[in-house]
Amino acid sequence: MVSRRAFAEAMKLLLANDLKFTVIGGAVIALATGADDMGEDVDLFAESPNVINEEDAYRSIADSNSWDYGQTWLGTPRITVIVGDEEVPVEFYDNLYDFYVPEDFISSARKVEVEGVRVKAIGVEQYLVLKARAGRKEDEEALKNIGESVKRGRLKVEASKVLQLASEFDEGQVIVRRLREYKII
Repeated sequence: MVSRRAFAEAMKLLLANDLKFTVIGGAVIALATGADDMGEDVDLFAESPNVINEEDAYRSIADSNSWDYGQTWLGTPRITVIVGDEEVPVEFYDNLYDFYVPEDFISSARKVEVEGVRVKAIGVEQYLVLKARAGRKEDEEALKNIGESVKRGRLKVEASKVLQLASEFDEGQVIVRRLREYKII
């Protein structure tokens, strides 16, 4: 588990190392619900430097800070940022193979404040569409948990916005069906 405090400090350290990114993973939901548990890792869409052409920049940042460096399942950089006694695994993504985040999701991301640190994050509805589109076993489990948060009133979702966003994908009907199945919309 990555605590909210460690998440904020890790983001601050990454920004101080001139990385530009947008939060795209499960932390989006944690931010929206005010949870302290930010998930097992932090997924970021890397804006700069480029994760493919400038991978050495990520390795250099990890080395200069004595952080572990590895790769995600896509072969993109994965850095484990050390914050006090916590490890914060941070995975950097770009549009590769089947992994796709529309440019307008990134360009319309909003700044959110976490423990005094301002970071860009996609919206809840955008996250839900991406999660439903991926459709892997772990994604379905996450959607099930999110459905419970919606049911309990801990998370608000604009159904009309989700429907509009889903319609931008070829598999829009599948996305909507999955989100309805878990009673998110």
